[in-house]
Amino acid sequence: MNYKLILLAGFVVILAVGFGSAYLMLNVPGVSSSHGVSSTPSSPTSPSSSSSSLYFLTLTQKGIAMVINPFSASSFLGFQHVVNISLNVPDQVFYWEEVPYGDTISLNQYVFVPLNNGTVEVFNSTNMKVVDTLSVGDSIGFIGVAYSPHMNRVAIADGPSGVVEVVNAHTLQVEWKDTFASNGKTMYPCDVRWTPDGSYLLVPMKLNDSIVLINSGNGNVNTVKVTSPKSEPYMLSPNVQGTMVAVEFSGNNSVGFYSLPDLSYMGMVRMPSTVVAQRGVFTPNGSYYLEASADSNEVAVISTSSFSVVNTINLPSTSTPGLSGIAIAPGGQYAFTVIHGNVNTGGMIVLISLSSMSVAYQVPLSTAPSFVVPMTGSAENYLVNNVLLPPVTGLHC
Repeated sequence: MNYKLILLAGFVVILAVGFGSAYLMLNVPGVSSSHGVSSTPSSPTSPSSSSSSLYFLTLTQKGIAMVINPFSASSFLGFQHVVNISLNVPDQVFYWEEVPYGDTISLNQYVFVPLNNGTVEVFNSTNMKVVDTLSVGDSIGFIGVAYSPHMNRVAIADGPSGVVEVVNAHTLQVEWKDTFASNGKTMYPCDVRWTPDGSYLLVPMKLNDSIVLINSGNGNVNTVKVTSPKSEPYMLSPNVQGTMVAVEFSGNNSVGFYSLPDLSYMGMVRMPSTVVAQRGVFTPNGSYYLEASADSNEVAVISTSSFSVVNTINLPSTSTPGLSGIAIAPGGQYAFTVIHGNVNTGGMIVLISLSSMSVAYQVPLSTAPSFVVPMTGSAENYLVNNVLLPPVTGLHC
């Protein structure tokens, strides 16, 4: 028997097994990651290559700007103190920020931060430094910011003062400004949204029971839709097709649907007893409207064909329940919603899979988020490596 041949054959087999094992390890999804090991999703799904590059710029109630990777076990990437948002405790939940579907915060961009005292702080996304303060009103109440399509203009609505204005997002100059009041009292414009083509602004007038369509170029009122007495429309969102707008009514805890641009009535949906209508968003195809509850961790799924609640998505429980907002992440795979929580126990960012209408990922935060906006990967990389402080455990300030 030729022992040399047997030894040589055995050596070849060992090499083949070794190379095969190495090949399998290198080709198993999820083995490598540029930002650490991926977090375990709540459902057996994995982010696609486009969604895995999603990052969030999170502004907390105490003025901390955080960069978050929702798909990583080490989701908290860095932070920097920018400006205190909640100046009056417990009045902490009267502001919002809206970035159009598909757009993101990038470098060399101004970020507009509404405070609950009627002012808007503006900081540079590249160095996280405040560059200007815009005085819109002077009282505590609903105030918010909505970026136009292409992110070149910003609309601001301040309920207590009745002011609606449009600001150039590059020069910070006010293009036009109007005050909506009746008999010396504010009509209380709680919200403002751009139509998808950027031609008009949609504004609910809570104390005037009306929805107003405004020419975004000059501020002229185009259409006024009067709603039922004491219905109190206070939030709204158009679909990306520009054919429909959903309106949250605080007076009767309902969501109404109207056609665009003529604001013809289409249907009204009463919320379940456990859901308080506050903020919603259409799915990219327009088939459903996701309504985030103000005082429970639930999202009602509304069919826009039958105008009825067809499902309720239960989110993770928290010590202080209630959602502050909901939007569609770039790529259209997920909706993301923010559980405010409180400054002591923290809040949470939750991603909802639009294919299964269930919770896909959750990011607990040790401090309370005010609002969350998507940002580009290049901005995340630059900020984390050059500007932000490294993450710390138990951040509550």
